[in-house]
Amino acid sequence: MRPAVAVLRLLAGVCLFFAVCGPSCTAAPAQTPSVTALDARALGASASGAFGPVALSEQEARIQLGRRLFYDADLSGDGSMACASCHEQRHAFADGMATHAGITDEAGVRNVPSLGNVGAFKTLTWLDQHITTLEQQVATPVFGHGPVEMGMPGWATLLHRVSGEACYQKLFAAAFKKDNGRIDARTVPQALAAFERILISRNSLWDQAQKKQALLPGPAQHGAILFFGPAQCAACHSGFLLSDQSFHKINTDHPARIRTPSLRNVGVTAPYLHDGSAPTLRAALQAHSHSPALSAQDEQALEAFLQTLTDPDFLHNPAFALPPETCPI
Repeated sequence: MRPAVAVLRLLAGVCLFFAVCGPSCTAAPAQTPSVTALDARALGASASGAFGPVALSEQEARIQLGRRLFYDADLSGDGSMACASCHEQRHAFADGMATHAGITDEAGVRNVPSLGNVGAFKTLTWLDQHITTLEQQVATPVFGHGPVEMGMPGWATLLHRVSGEACYQKLFAAAFKKDNGRIDARTVPQALAAFERILISRNSLWDQAQKKQALLPGPAQHGAILFFGPAQCAACHSGFLLSDQSFHKINTDHPARIRTPSLRNVGVTAPYLHDGSAPTLRAALQAHSHSPALSAQDEQALEAFLQTLTDPDFLHNPAFALPPETCPI
């Protein structure tokens, strides 16, 4: 059994086991293929509901290709770590740890960020303002050495592994017709980015309340008033992403300027801050020492509001989950 297939099956078992702006804001994320438009075809399902090969459009093939690459441990040096090893759907594609060690067990130095709405971000790391596209970002975890994450020695090794798989050959041919199905250092990142751009989260209780489809509980309503008012949270956590995408210092213990994280699904992405040093929402709130002082009651209300930013559909959407072993085409 290939190491990647073994890891995919392990991840499948894990998955089965665990089986912003104010009221006037109407901003939406950048246009991407909708998950509902992909529905059964994107999942590789036939009209009868049975999984099996079907015809995919070029864009659907690119997304399904990226999805398989995202969950494939063969993209790591020793075949033990996939992108999904650090970005788990149940954690809004974060991982629930302060930092994540790479394949050499070298400790990580940054908290794994959520990938919810990642296609709408202008910069893609906590500190580096120069990585501005998802295609660029692929090289950081796959080939980076500061610290080692996935530990792939180079493109030659990665492309040799991918090009040897019959399913990948079919998917690249369908996804990159103008390039005659080329498997190279340009098309692999493009496929991964295509999948990551459909990871859109916009159906939290807060979203529903904005559309007058639901009501926030009383404490959460008070927390929302604080968030967009006296607590000044929205000075940085604004817009659809609940992030201004700018870089700020939050206190004297963190002198570096850190990109404002999105707060969508923040209730399932603990621990917090760029180094994972805040184990709870309360600790994260208290780490913002430059912000107005809050009472314990106000902190509790803010926590209640932040919990309403969780989107259950995003956490359980099968189109984002581990793909079936059967090739979709």
